Amino acid sequence: MAFALVFATIAAEIVAEWLVGRLYAAVALRGWLVWTANEDAIEATLVIGAKLLSTAAVAWWALGLNRESWGAPGRLGFSPPWLGAAFVPLVAGITIALSEIDNLLRAFLPTFLFDRLDFAPDLDRLVSASWQGPVLAVVIAPVTEELIFRGLVLRGLLGRWRPTLAILTTAALFAFTHFNPAQAPVALLLGTALGWIYYRTRSLGLCILGHAVNNGATYGVEWFPFEITGFNHAPEIEGALFHPWWFDVLGLLLVAAGLWWIHRRSPAATPWLVPPPPAPPGPAEPPLLEPPLLAPAEVSPRPPGESTFDGCQPAAPPHIDRAMSVPLDQLVTSLAQRARAASLVLATVPRAPKDAALEKLADLIDAGQFELLQANQRDLLSPEAGALSAAARDRLTLTEARLRQLSASVREVAALPDPVGQVLEETTRPNGLRIRKLRVPIGVIGIIYEARPNVTIDCAVLCLKSGNAAILRGGKECFHTNMALAGLVQSALTSAGLPADAVQLVPTTDRAALATLLKLDTLIHCVIPRGGESLIRYVAQNSTIPVIKHYKGVCFVYVDQAADPAMAEALTVNAKAQRPSACNAAEQLLVHRAVADRLLPGIARALAAKNVQLRCDASSAAILAREDLAHVPATPADFTTEFLDYVIAVRVVDSLEDAIATINRDSSNHSDAIVTADEAAARRFLAAVDSAAVYWNASTRFTDGFEFGYGAEIGISTDRLHARGPMGLPELCSYKFVVEGAGQLRG
Repeated sequence: MAFALVFATIAAEIVAEWLVGRLYAAVALRGWLVWTANEDAIEATLVIGAKLLSTAAVAWWALGLNRESWGAPGRLGFSPPWLGAAFVPLVAGITIALSEIDNLLRAFLPTFLFDRLDFAPDLDRLVSASWQGPVLAVVIAPVTEELIFRGLVLRGLLGRWRPTLAILTTAALFAFTHFNPAQAPVALLLGTALGWIYYRTRSLGLCILGHAVNNGATYGVEWFPFEITGFNHAPEIEGALFHPWWFDVLGLLLVAAGLWWIHRRSPAATPWLVPPPPAPPGPAEPPLLEPPLLAPAEVSPRPPGESTFDGCQPAAPPHIDRAMSVPLDQLVTSLAQRARAASLVLATVPRAPKDAALEKLADLIDAGQFELLQANQRDLLSPEAGALSAAARDRLTLTEARLRQLSASVREVAALPDPVGQVLEETTRPNGLRIRKLRVPIGVIGIIYEARPNVTIDCAVLCLKSGNAAILRGGKECFHTNMALAGLVQSALTSAGLPADAVQLVPTTDRAALATLLKLDTLIHCVIPRGGESLIRYVAQNSTIPVIKHYKGVCFVYVDQAADPAMAEALTVNAKAQRPSACNAAEQLLVHRAVADRLLPGIARALAAKNVQLRCDASSAAILAREDLAHVPATPADFTTEFLDYVIAVRVVDSLEDAIATINRDSSNHSDAIVTADEAAARRFLAAVDSAAVYWNASTRFTDGFEFGYGAEIGISTDRLHARGPMGLPELCSYKFVVEGAGQLRG
């Protein structure tokens, strides 16, 4: 494919140059174009058009063949931004080296042969033509050639070959396509350097910048302030002409300095090779199973009594016995055994190695955006993702902005205090015994979740920071994204000298793996399900391991009779529409009857502007009907539903106490808010509403570990034992008593 791309590029450029030339001739012949530029400028302009047209055609063909987007060849940005400054010494050194190569050729080749080596004698004329020449050399050539040779050819080879072979092969093809032996050394050296940079950084923009700086340097040699023999000065002497030895050494040092700069400052390299297919399993090594291709859950009716969970496979009907295969049973048990061993190591690891692993992981996420987005795109194109609701698909989707936020959350967790070893209580008994209550890791935590790839990172980093080993089991819709993220986590652990088994992803979506995982109570100490209500109920009903859960997020906003109208509108819209797929988004709106006629129409208009559908009880429907505002009648089920969409249920209540009673009856005890200027009413609401988080004049969307200052959260618990609300680092710890004595005996 790589060689086909190169020949396709050559053919496309020849055809495009012919087409552009014919078009120009036809237009000029008809007198439609009056251009007084010289022939060099005209020819340079035609070459610019041909390069752009041919590159676009080849790239469109290659990307379409692989069903890839235009962002696939690589990102234009690079981090840190001043990494591009490394090209100043690098290009300067390459320029010196190429000048000496030219001197060598002149010294050892006959003059007539050397003159014939230049197959493109008109190139200098083109690149010096008015403004078109510099544009061709410094803008068009770097963009088009880097897109083809680094973004398409090298990227394809790096996925199959070893990096050195892939880089050298691409550099050789790059040199070959110039059809000019005099330019071959330039192209070969430049192609090798840019290929290594692309391999290290995944940044197509950085390669374009380097190519542009190299080409632009040819315009600045004449500005060199000193005369150097063999470089910009040729004295009348007989025999070979070479640089002074110190000038060549300077060139080598400059090249080394530029490469060192990029090597030290660019993000850490991550593997490009596609893993080979797994070997047939032996008796001691269970296979890693690919996720099965499953039809959407809607294709057949569910038998009575069958449970399902959103975005995951439906649970087996109770009358069907699905025995797990021995290899899969061994795989899951082996994961848990290795996790338990890793947890015992992590329990005594000091803060520094854990923070180092987290910082490394953040760097890997930043450096691996291209590959992560590719894996995520593969998941989004799957049949399973196609069956998801809009809200679930939104949770599955990664973007560059979300990945930047993800790496930022990892760094924030690294900056948080280490909870392990914190003294909760300390006392000295009359008999001299010193008793301390210390925070310690829980041990091994299993996290079961659906189409939420951010959970892979959130849970991994919080478990690591709190000294716990984690076993992650994601949904089939985000299998490839989760595998890519888990690979980065294990690379970060290894780089910090920590056991890679501290974070493991169950490498199959087979339901039987989950069934065994939930029974390993001697190895796994806690299970946290994150997802839809049916998933959480399934885990809670089938686990022999303690489960920390929240069933759903049916969150309320109550607009009190003393509410400020503008605040009521703003808070309701934010709580509902800022991100409706989140579990802390408002699903229910209660309005005090005394102000419903005055405030509800304005709130309804503000919600309608965000395309939110209002499902109303009789009282609220009558108010909106009088104002001719859109709404639909609510069903009883709507008042206890987690919509996770642009839908909200609306009711009018008679009093503060009525609102409190309604919330305690119909909410999921997650997050509920009151909007009021009456402090007494607010204090009553905050005290009486039985939810994990209660708000006065603030959006429910703040129920989040990041917003609470935890860096991230492993979940939002609606339980009442051990942990409640956003679960950060302290909630991932248990405690033990450390007792110190001096030989005391109990009488």
